[in-house]
Amino acid sequence: MLSRRNALRAAVVGGATAVGAVAMAPTAAQAAPGDEGWVSVLDHGAVGDGVADDTTKIQAALNAATGTVPHKSVYFPPGRVFRVSEEISLTGYANATIAGNGATLALTGAKPTASHISTVLRLTDVREVTIEDLTIRDTDRTQVYNGLLLAQANRCAIRGVRVINVRYTGISVFDDPPGASDDVLITGCVIEGTRQGISVNGRDIRIIGNHVAMDWWSTDEAKRGPWQPSSDYYDGINVLAGSDRTVVSGNTITDCGQSGIYTQSLRNLVVADNTVTGCVLRGIEIDGQRKHLEKPSDNVPEAQKLRAHGVAITGNTLLDNFGNINILYATDVTITGNRVHNKRESTCIALNRGTHHAVVVGNHCRQDDPTRPAIWVKPVETVNDTVIPGATAATVAWNNVEAAVDWYAPADAVIMQRTGNAEISTVGTIKATGKMLAAGGIGVGNSATASRPGTVIRKVEVFSSTGASLGFIPIYNSIT
Repeated sequence: MLSRRNALRAAVVGGATAVGAVAMAPTAAQAAPGDEGWVSVLDHGAVGDGVADDTTKIQAALNAATGTVPHKSVYFPPGRVFRVSEEISLTGYANATIAGNGATLALTGAKPTASHISTVLRLTDVREVTIEDLTIRDTDRTQVYNGLLLAQANRCAIRGVRVINVRYTGISVFDDPPGASDDVLITGCVIEGTRQGISVNGRDIRIIGNHVAMDWWSTDEAKRGPWQPSSDYYDGINVLAGSDRTVVSGNTITDCGQSGIYTQSLRNLVVADNTVTGCVLRGIEIDGQRKHLEKPSDNVPEAQKLRAHGVAITGNTLLDNFGNINILYATDVTITGNRVHNKRESTCIALNRGTHHAVVVGNHCRQDDPTRPAIWVKPVETVNDTVIPGATAATVAWNNVEAAVDWYAPADAVIMQRTGNAEISTVGTIKATGKMLAAGGIGVGNSATASRPGTVIRKVEVFSSTGASLGFIPIYNSIT
C-alpha cells in the first residue's frame, strides 16, 4: 500500500506518462467555446455588450447544457457584460460547471416581480455543480431580486462569485422546508450593497472566506436618519431555522444594517475566525426562538420554545458593533478566544434570555461604555406576572476584560478570574464569584509551604445542581 507521500512522489514521477496516455479535460479557465463538454452562451446568440437583452439567449444555452447526457458545462467569455431583465434558471443539473470567467450578468430594466421571489440566477435540484467567477449586478435596483439561489443542492460549490446591489439576498442556499440541500461550499465570494448577504438553511453548509459589505453608513438611507425596519439593508450572513452542521469561518463582514452574523433555531454551528465591524446591531447574534415567541405576553412554556443547540463561537474579531455577541434561547454554547471591542452603549458579550449551559472563557473584552458591563448574564425577571427566563448554568472564566464594569451576573453564575500580579500566591490570587456547582465534592491543592500541619487557609461552599448548599469544604496548606 502506498503511503500518501509515496503516492504523491509516484504521481510526480509518472506525470508525463499519464498525461501522454490520457486526454485531460480542460478546466474552466482553459475552456474555449468549442471545447467538448462546454456550451458557450455566445453559441446561442448572447452578445455580452451590456446593451442587448441576452436573457433568452443565456436561458437557451442553459437548456442546451441540460439537454445532453452527460450534462455540459456553461461557458461565459471573460470580461463581457450580459444584460438580463428577468430570472434565468436551471433544474436537474448535475456534474457540471457554470464558469463566469469574470463575466457579468447585469440586471437592467428588470421585469416586475413579487418581493424577493425572483432571482437573477436560480438552480434547483442540482448535484455536484460548481458556479465560479461570475459577477451578478443590479444596475438600477427597480425590483426586488435575489442574486444567486440554490435549492435542493447536493455536493455543490459556489466559488469567487460577486453579487452587487441586488435588493434582497446576494447568495442563498434555501429550501422550504429546510434541510433538503446538503454539502455546499460558499467560498471566496464578494457580496456588496444587498439586503442580506448570504442566507442558508441546509445541512453541512460551509461559508468560508467571503467578504460581505453593505456599507450602510455611506448610504442615502443612513444619511436620512436611524435604521428603520423598511430598510434595504439587514444581516450579513444568515444561518436560518432548521440548519444543521454549519460552519461560518474566515469571513469579513462590514457595515451591515443589522447583524453581521445572525442565526435562528439550528443545530451544530461553528462561527470561527471571522472579522465583523461597524454593524448597526449585533456582531454575532444567536437567536434560537421564532419571532412570534419573543413577546413575554405569548406565555409559551419554556420546553416548547425552539432553541439553537450546540454553538461554538471562537477566534472572532468584533469591533464597534452595537452589542457584539448576543445569545438568546441557545443550549450548549461555547464562547472562547474572541477579541471584542465595544464603543457603543451596549455590552461586549451577553448571555440573554433562555440561554442554558453556556461557557464564556478566554475572551478579550474592551468596553468603552463606562455604564454597562463588558459581560452580561441575564437573571430571571417577572414582567406583568410573566416569568422571563434568564441564562442558567453559565460559566464566565479567565477573560481579559478592560472595562469600568467587568460583568453583571445572577448569583448562580460561576465567575472565575485572576487578580493581582506575578505568581498565583497571596499577591496574585484566583477568585471565584458566585456559586460553584459540584457533584461528589471539589479538591483544591496549594503550593505554599504550610506554617504548620493542618492549617486551614479558607473554606469553599459547595452547591448541588439544584442550588442547595452541601456545606463547606476546608482548603489546607500543603505539607512538605
